[in-house]
Amino acid sequence: MTVTPKKHLVVFASYFWGHARPLSTFAARIAKMHNIVVTFIVIKSLYARVEAEIARDFRPEEKHRLERIRIIALEDGNGSHETSGAPGAFKTLWSRICHDNPLICAKTGAQLEPLQIRPAAALLDFFCVDAFDAVRELSGLTVKTYVWYACAANTFFPILGEDPFVKAKTEAERTGKSLTDAAFNMYWTPNGRLVHSPYGLTMHDYETQPQQCQLDRELVCHILMRLPRLLREVDGLVTFDAAGYQPKATAAIKQLYEARSRRAIFAGPLVPEGDQAMIKETSLSENGREIMAFLDKKLKTTGEHSVLYLSFGSFFWPSDPAKIWAVLDVLMEKGIPFIMSYAASYAGPIPDNIKAKVTEYGNAIVSNWVPQQALLDHPATGWYLMHGGHNGTLESIIAGVPMIVWPITADQPLNAIYLSEEANVAYELVEVRHGAGLGRIHRNGRTPVGTIDAVKAEARAVLDKAFGADGAEKRARLQVMRKTLEAAWAEDGVARREVAAFLEEF
Repeated sequence: MTVTPKKHLVVFASYFWGHARPLSTFAARIAKMHNIVVTFIVIKSLYARVEAEIARDFRPEEKHRLERIRIIALEDGNGSHETSGAPGAFKTLWSRICHDNPLICAKTGAQLEPLQIRPAAALLDFFCVDAFDAVRELSGLTVKTYVWYACAANTFFPILGEDPFVKAKTEAERTGKSLTDAAFNMYWTPNGRLVHSPYGLTMHDYETQPQQCQLDRELVCHILMRLPRLLREVDGLVTFDAAGYQPKATAAIKQLYEARSRRAIFAGPLVPEGDQAMIKETSLSENGREIMAFLDKKLKTTGEHSVLYLSFGSFFWPSDPAKIWAVLDVLMEKGIPFIMSYAASYAGPIPDNIKAKVTEYGNAIVSNWVPQQALLDHPATGWYLMHGGHNGTLESIIAGVPMIVWPITADQPLNAIYLSEEANVAYELVEVRHGAGLGRIHRNGRTPVGTIDAVKAEARAVLDKAFGADGAEKRARLQVMRKTLEAAWAEDGVARREVAAFLEEF
């Protein structure tokens, strides 16, 4: 007998895979928990990956629950600031949903028939600011809007801050600059001012961008500048962060929303579950079987925790790639087997001489997409050299793999400090910093040199510690954090309880 769903939730992911991946797992979890239909909206270029990622969380016998999720694609936007897809595409789709009209998928051309139930809530990526405006304009207060906060909780209060538009407008009037230029200079251009965070150390603004990463002006001004107001106006917040990662920040965010009779839901960690998820992930990677065979071989020849995994995620890449190749030189010099993921949007081509070196070394794999969860879970994997993005951070903790962090921007610098100094389960690389990011470090007075020789010296020192007694102590401490986060989705875990309460709320 078919049971008619009683609730309809619309979710919308931006083009950042680091935002869309955990949202896919979240959609799968709620479809398994509750008789709810989820309309998952995504841009056309991410459709196949979202579809595959959602499917990873379902066993064959759960097909009837997977059918509660329908995926619909919009046309991609043309600029980096068009995070809600092509201009007007989301608004048109939302109008059709609300007026019980059929939906046409921009990816497959398939027609989705209207549901018998209108959406009660919309969960929208916090970068999809235009989508929030569309929901409010067309639905008013009849549909609850929740923000999908795809970032570590330690970034929330620095982002919340004052409404930057007021300052930017004043600065534009004072200097005669355009609002865009004034906003970009104030919000993104470092000048050495101190940045204070209640749940992170005080630092210079250039320390929040240790690679002096250059983002598109329109992305900064059209999207990032609007986040503070958005976070204050929504009906609630859902994050893929885990409540137990930084408990003080978690408690403060919850208190802020509760004071306004709203809710902040900590749904993390959101990592697909079970052997089936690992098998599907490996099959989705072009070199997945080769990578797992490499790990199996290293487990036999060099033992547990002997392989280093290097990845900067799906978007960011260090500003000076020569420093990456310098670290690879040190890995090869020390005979450390490694796997390097090369999938970042910002990454340029690997130089031919580097490819030749790695090939001659014969103890490494460089691949585009890798089966990251399966790789981290393999007993041969010992360390994860990463940028500190929160997806990779939580996946590494759940796998019990300590980290060497090379932060670039966003939540990464705060994660690097927290993991290396407060939790003491990681190392942070500082000689790899670039441009203005090479300025004096506020918390300890150190000024990085930033030369290739300095990068290599630091890499040698860190790797010696990581594969020695100090690294073993960090690994042991990480297991305590791992147990806390693993418990979040247990039968009475904090994430399961909070998500259940979220579903009942609307």
